[in-house]
Amino acid sequence: MKNKIKIVFSLLLFTILNFQCQNMKKESVDVSQALVKVDSCGMSYKGSELQLGTPIEDWIKVLGKPDRTFMAYMEKDKGTYVWDKLGIAVDNFENGDGTVAWAYIFFLNLDSPEAKEQMLNHARGWVPHPKEYIEKEKKSTEDMLKSPVYSDDLSQKTIKETFQKLLKESYIYPFKVYQGAVDLNGFPVQAGMKVEEINSYRADLPYSGKFGYVDDDIDGVNDSGTTTETFGGDYRAPGAECKDGRLQYYELTYTATKKLEYLKIGYESKSDFDSRKVAEASFEERKKNGK
Repeated sequence: MKNKIKIVFSLLLFTILNFQCQNMKKESVDVSQALVKVDSCGMSYKGSELQLGTPIEDWIKVLGKPDRTFMAYMEKDKGTYVWDKLGIAVDNFENGDGTVAWAYIFFLNLDSPEAKEQMLNHARGWVPHPKEYIEKEKKSTEDMLKSPVYSDDLSQKTIKETFQKLLKESYIYPFKVYQGAVDLNGFPVQAGMKVEEINSYRADLPYSGKFGYVDDDIDGVNDSGTTTETFGGDYRAPGAECKDGRLQYYELTYTATKKLEYLKIGYESKSDFDSRKVAEASFEERKKNGK
């Protein structure tokens, strides 16, 4: 009898301590001083408002001049803008109208162990090399570009691209990762967090705020791509409908080692909005008819 009481007491004590530890863990992440704060519609950096679906110039006024740009093919002012010191990248090409379509907040970059294992989503082929090797390859590249043997346009392009792949600045990963937590709808997202932990904070949001696998066409099938040895998967929270009824949504991308690579804050394109409404109507019709 005494042993049973002892076991029950131990289980009760463990439950209480576990509950307290969980609460303490949640309370320990302070988002009040977060540099990036994201509302259901819109976001801010150091208190200055930023809106998706607006011109990139509005973002440059707040974030400052970008350190690097990656223009889309045959575009002069549409592509990806990178702020190396902030750990942030912004795109104004994806939605097709020249306005900001998404922002990346990076928690890993090319200095991470995952990068060295070629696990980062946008740098699968990157291999780190010592400075001496880079300098040697630079000299070799310059010599090849001057050679009449490689004077044709295709050879020149290939030689340049081969060398560029050796350089960190050729990838969108900022030279410094974002510091601290992001305040996402009042709850934290920060380096090292698993999706389950992030979701535990978001359980009581008044809209569908939990992250689940990407399901673009609402058919219950994972559309994020197959989880492989080098890719840990995408998780999306649909967020809320904002300007013109278009979603401000969120995505988490993880490496195969389950490390949080980046948070993406996206603004639904007009074509995706139209497709979503058609899919939603079709889903409701099937549900109504019991199919």
